Amino acid sequence: MATQTSVYLPDELLAELVRRAPEQNARSNLMVEALQYFFRTHQGVHEELDKINAFADELNQEAEDVLDYQVMP
Repeated sequence: MATQTSVYLPDELLAELVRRAPEQNARSNLMVEALQYFFRTHQGVHEELDKINAFADELNQEAEDVLDYQVMP
């Protein structure tokens, strides 16, 4: 199932899209593929950030402890 939607694009981007995919259906398919690729390749970013943030306080404390042990000349 697909839903029709409107998207506002900068003129330069639309011109490039039309150049690469002259047919309306081809443009729609290109945008679908581009979004699917983006979502597929960026899905882990939020999960990794959540893991880092979950341990941020502990990691910061550990870093402070290491700095406390350093000897300054």
